[in-house]
Amino acid sequence: MSKIREAIILNFLFPLADKLMGTCAMKWYGQIKLMNTWSKEQIDNWQNKQLQAFIRHAYDNTIYYKNLFDELRLTPDDIKTKEDLKKLPIINKDIVNKNYENLIPSNIKQIRYRKARTGGTTGEPMRYLCDENTWGYVTGAKIYAWKKTGYHYADKFVALGSSSLFSKKPSFPRRIYDKMRNEIALNGINLSDEICECYVEIIKKKKVRFLYGYAASLYLLAKYVDTNGIDLKMDVVFTTSEKLTDIYREKIIKAFHCKVMDCYGAKDAGITAFEIEKGIYPISYNSIAETLNHKEGGSGKLLTTNVLNYAFPLIRYEFGDEAVLSNNYKNYNGQVLLDIIGRSSDVIILKNGNKITGPGFTVLMKPFDVEAYQIRQISDREIELDILPGESFDKNQESIIFDEVLRFLGKDCILKIIYVDKFEPLKNGKRRYFMVE
Repeated sequence: MSKIREAIILNFLFPLADKLMGTCAMKWYGQIKLMNTWSKEQIDNWQNKQLQAFIRHAYDNTIYYKNLFDELRLTPDDIKTKEDLKKLPIINKDIVNKNYENLIPSNIKQIRYRKARTGGTTGEPMRYLCDENTWGYVTGAKIYAWKKTGYHYADKFVALGSSSLFSKKPSFPRRIYDKMRNEIALNGINLSDEICECYVEIIKKKKVRFLYGYAASLYLLAKYVDTNGIDLKMDVVFTTSEKLTDIYREKIIKAFHCKVMDCYGAKDAGITAFEIEKGIYPISYNSIAETLNHKEGGSGKLLTTNVLNYAFPLIRYEFGDEAVLSNNYKNYNGQVLLDIIGRSSDVIILKNGNKITGPGFTVLMKPFDVEAYQIRQISDREIELDILPGESFDKNQESIIFDEVLRFLGKDCILKIIYVDKFEPLKNGKRRYFMVE
């Protein structure tokens, strides 16, 4: 894409869509670009300043943190630096679920936000709010990181994920935004050989040079390309949502002859980290990270404080992953993740040739009040879907769930839905997307 076209999109068209959607991605893109030239001291000062304002907001506007600080005999002035966060207890999904209403700030009507919910496949799901400032920051960080790989904003790319699952028509500003991003959204849940063949033809016809999507989905597409000796070169493949294993990475590089950039993110935690070098993930500046119960240089439970999400303040939030964290790594001015433990999911391979990946099922189950679910493969045709119903779950919707799930599994599969009272987690406290027996 020409530099002139990119300049028009970045400096005029995208800011317009940004304004219409109520986000601030371009503002943050410029700010992030500047902050990457700052020293570590400058970054620390910026984060401490943001933290002080965030703590004051949480205390003044939420019942939960007002009560917590008062019980601990602390005031917002006691939290001046990142190190002071240790004076406060940890918060997790269970605590959030029990105190949801008390975590919503009293001035919420003055804040533009989106309602969100974590998936129920790894631990209990959780409702939360995400303000547009945080949303804009994450988008700006993504633009900045992708551009460092050679991607020019609005270059054509295929998104292999779950955005194509439902036919709900997006808003007008959203359609403008998507058009300018030049995204081709394809379903990344079911990757049979026939579907992979179709996707390869789309990629060739559209002359796509960039791929983005679930790690397992991109691996399956790469495996199909490699097995069939297809010449399909990419500039960059961007992976997300699941752990990028060495096997996945090697196959993607071999099949597409390209660079790979992995993205680690947890929307509820407000943390985003893009792999700038292999195994090195600088953390977004909006998030202050900590690790617990770690030995020197080893992994620990990851905590984050997103200092920008005024719509739903979470301080020292433990969201379930483990990581190796460095506060002083080489020439990076912020915090860096050196290893990330979690996000792995299985792939179900069925007799009919369908290959089903995990993350998209979270999207698939969103229309239903399901607290948690787990899919278990019993045989090459037989699947069991365990469901922990929510309070307003309507069992009359079971036929709809059947139809939606079998749409991806294949009509020749045998699906059994089992309602459960609880799930037993794995030793790490999580549940996998799929259990392959």
